[in-house]
Amino acid sequence: MASATLSYQILVTRFFSVMLYYHFAFAAISLAMLGLTRGAMEVYNKPARYAPERVGVEFARHASWFAISGVGAMIAFLCVPLVIPGGYVPAALAVATFAFVMPFTESGVCITLLLTRLPYGGGWLYAADLSGAALGCLGVIFVLLIVDPVSATLWIGAFAAGAGWIVVRDSGDIRSLRLSGAVALTLAAAATVHTSLAVSGKDHLGVFWAKGSQQMGTLFERWNTYSRVRVTALGESTPFGWGLAHTPETKIDQYHLDIDADAATVITRHDGDLGKLSYLKDDVVNAAYLVQSPDDVAVVGVGGGRDILSGLFFGAKHIRGIEINPAIFEVLTDKFADFSGHLDRQPGVSLVNAEARSYINHSPDRYDLVQISLIDTWAATAAGGLTLTENRLYTVEAWDDFYRALKPGGLLSVSRWYEPDHHRGEFYRLVAIAASALQRQGVPAAALANHVIALNVDNIVTVITRPDAFTKAQWQAARTRLLAQDFKILLGPDVNFDTVTSTLLSGKADAAFFASLPENIIPSTDDNPFFFYTTSFGNLADVLSSARTNNSAAISMTLLLLLIALCACGYYIAIPFVRLAKRMPLSTLTPPVAYFCAIGMGFMLIEISQMQRLMVFLGHPVYGLGVVLFTILLFSGIGSATVGAHALRSSAVVTRVVGLVTTLVLAGLLTPLFTTWARSEATDMRILLSVLLLAPPAFCMGMMFPLGLSIWRRHAELLPFFWSANGITSMFASVLGMALSIEFGIGMTYALGTCFYVVCAVLLVRSSRSEPHGRVRGEAAQGAGIGAPASASATAASPGG
Repeated sequence: MASATLSYQILVTRFFSVMLYYHFAFAAISLAMLGLTRGAMEVYNKPARYAPERVGVEFARHASWFAISGVGAMIAFLCVPLVIPGGYVPAALAVATFAFVMPFTESGVCITLLLTRLPYGGGWLYAADLSGAALGCLGVIFVLLIVDPVSATLWIGAFAAGAGWIVVRDSGDIRSLRLSGAVALTLAAAATVHTSLAVSGKDHLGVFWAKGSQQMGTLFERWNTYSRVRVTALGESTPFGWGLAHTPETKIDQYHLDIDADAATVITRHDGDLGKLSYLKDDVVNAAYLVQSPDDVAVVGVGGGRDILSGLFFGAKHIRGIEINPAIFEVLTDKFADFSGHLDRQPGVSLVNAEARSYINHSPDRYDLVQISLIDTWAATAAGGLTLTENRLYTVEAWDDFYRALKPGGLLSVSRWYEPDHHRGEFYRLVAIAASALQRQGVPAAALANHVIALNVDNIVTVITRPDAFTKAQWQAARTRLLAQDFKILLGPDVNFDTVTSTLLSGKADAAFFASLPENIIPSTDDNPFFFYTTSFGNLADVLSSARTNNSAAISMTLLLLLIALCACGYYIAIPFVRLAKRMPLSTLTPPVAYFCAIGMGFMLIEISQMQRLMVFLGHPVYGLGVVLFTILLFSGIGSATVGAHALRSSAVVTRVVGLVTTLVLAGLLTPLFTTWARSEATDMRILLSVLLLAPPAFCMGMMFPLGLSIWRRHAELLPFFWSANGITSMFASVLGMALSIEFGIGMTYALGTCFYVVCAVLLVRSSRSEPHGRVRGEAAQGAGIGAPASASATAASPGG
């Protein structure tokens, strides 16, 4: 059941990312946690209905309803705009969104029953729970490579209902057995038919609308765990450009390629005639080619191949295109290769499917130009806290990597969005990163201005830097070519933009200077890689009133989720706690509640921070699921299995908690050191090192929940409450971890998670010496922390590329 729950949650985040925006995908994670907590409280509030002897029957019933409500919520979400008048769509979507709480509530009941109403057997059930979640996060990666997400949802529902049938088949309850069997067979049949339709390319249930627009004329669609890529026809039209200084007079045949129904580029019909591409010289993203002519070029983010065409047009001899998204890679090299002119077969062109920093770090190739042109999607930038890759391109350490990949005199060209009156934050931050990275390359502060050029056309700014200074002659020649192309020069060796950029390029930008600015333009680093978030959480009034970009909307969403999570903590923890305090001594009630809440906080904060740290090191967002999350869950399960069913001696408890704190501290200290040291190693070695860094603390974290239950298991009737408290604090920690990483850095998030486990250790040691540990009577049972499966859900959005 844990496997089905986590897989379904990942699919929900994908639907939300495509049809809404990625910050709503993160909201889906909170909805999932809320549902799981509601399920736990359902069991807690109705002990008679969910008595141990009814575990099989109730599990089967709720597993069937998980399948029914899960598929129903998905279908309703897909079809709302088709059956609801336009004016009512927002309200209908809100209702449909909250409908996703229902299947997670049913799942929460199922897992709570198994983990709190069966005879206590040590940590084995908790281990099974964690292992199931681990398999779910790994399995959904491969499932989405084969089937579409609608088919996957149907298969998950059939799997869950089938699990209910297995549990209830020997109970003698014919009604539950028939319900489970009917639901499992019906959904399996529907999944088979739908999968066949999707694979054969025939009409099937899918995304009919996205982000307020109908999805019409789809020529190709491909889903994976972190994006949905779609291609439509544009026909003969004006050539696409980001920042064109002159309007093209010709028309060309183009296809439109979008990622999660928002970020877009074009695939250009190319017949080998480079003369038809003359409009490319008017685009400011290609300004680096006018600064100096490069022979060897690295294009980060191939997309529809437009930057590859630019390299060919300007006469580059060797072009290496680096594209992280396998779906986009498939579009360009297979599905539409004939249309685009088989760019991968053009002389001197080679395309690789890899994450740019990882590839450049372990590749011996050196370049005259590294080009990064608007590499982001709203799907990704709004999820900056969930570690998708674009943020990792815009850090001081990333530019260090790119500078090392340059030949002497080589250029790094980065293009971003810019509006002189409303949106200068990204431009300023690019300059701040350049100043910091160049100084790390040994450039004196007084000479920084001789290494930076910035050009603007319309709402695009291109910042060009190089570790070697531009000579006066080089700059004057480049300046003449740039002005002839009608590019506006914002920065150059003898050109300054304003006092902000002059301060940044003087090396005098200190903490007081950055604090005095209305926007946060502190150079982003690998510890704080949130380049796109120039709004500070500290400016609450500005955050809540600002809606200029999806990034500020994502900040507002995070604040809203924090508020909702706090209210949920009050409802699911504070209110029941006050009621229990009227009939139990606080000295008895407080330690276990605090303990299980601290586990929920600690597990989530550790998991999120390690996901963020190791994503770029491993070189692919999917590795966040396939390696980081899987390793944490699997080894947590193994650690849980080492906790026996009987009470533990105080000395053994002390040994375990010392191991926990030691491994957490060591992992926190060693992770940034080892990832820097081994960044150029082969992928298999980086995976091995990541597992070695994650496994010891995960093993020890997995022991904590069953250890707590071995001490407090005499409070059998309170186990569902302990689990719900753990779950709702996991929901709070998932949002808090996002906010903390953005505001203070990933290291601070990890440190806080470690502190929560220190609290757990103190409570555990003290209570192990004071609580009576007899055999369990009545309903004493094994419990499991929703913190693990829920935290697994929290990091699975990393998806859209």
